Amino acid sequence: MVYNFSAAKLLNTLLPVSCGLCNASTNSHLPLCLPCRDELPAIGNACRSCAMPMTATGSCGSCQRKHPSCDDVHALLLYQEPVNFLVQQFKFNRKLEYSRLFSEIMAEKMDSLDQRPDVLIPVPLHSSRLRSRGYNQAWELARHLSTITGIPSSHKICQRIKKTPLQTGLKASERRRNLKQAFAIKQDINGLHLCIVDDVMTTGSTLEAIASVLKSAGAARVTGMVVARVVL
Repeated sequence: MVYNFSAAKLLNTLLPVSCGLCNASTNSHLPLCLPCRDELPAIGNACRSCAMPMTATGSCGSCQRKHPSCDDVHALLLYQEPVNFLVQQFKFNRKLEYSRLFSEIMAEKMDSLDQRPDVLIPVPLHSSRLRSRGYNQAWELARHLSTITGIPSSHKICQRIKKTPLQTGLKASERRRNLKQAFAIKQDINGLHLCIVDDVMTTGSTLEAIASVLKSAGAARVTGMVVARVVL
């Protein structure tokens, strides 16, 4: 007799996963059941340059007046309940299993892009914060997304060279000042299409700061991909 069990099916049988929201079995390796996943607040139509929700496609008035350094930005979900709970569990409580969930949703979005990026790069943490937290949530997303899509990922291209205070609670102008000269490019990226991966986009200051240095270093195109967008 031949048994046709995949590795994933075998793991699901031996190690059942419970949904992080309703506690039901997910019947998969992901920590969210399909009904709960289907109810997550999708972003819908959004500005192609800053991912702010809009009633139509295109760019918002602010981005038309001053185009960001990112050529396009894609957010998957709205940063509201229960997405904010899931992201905070992932980011601060070591629930790294959520990186697989978010990465699979990101991969679905990646398949719809007009241009496939050459390399995925995570928003970097300063070395001191990385030691304190123990992991970079953006790198967890990028490396899982790389496995799913086959797009190479690298945490060495862009590094945070300036220790900055947490962005939480800062105004947009304060965030921009906070991130001035915070990032440096450490490898040749001339002519590449790079995709910056992060968990949450609030004002866009972090993506803008990184995209700006990427463009200055010769990147041909910069895309932003985030799990959730805060609506201000």
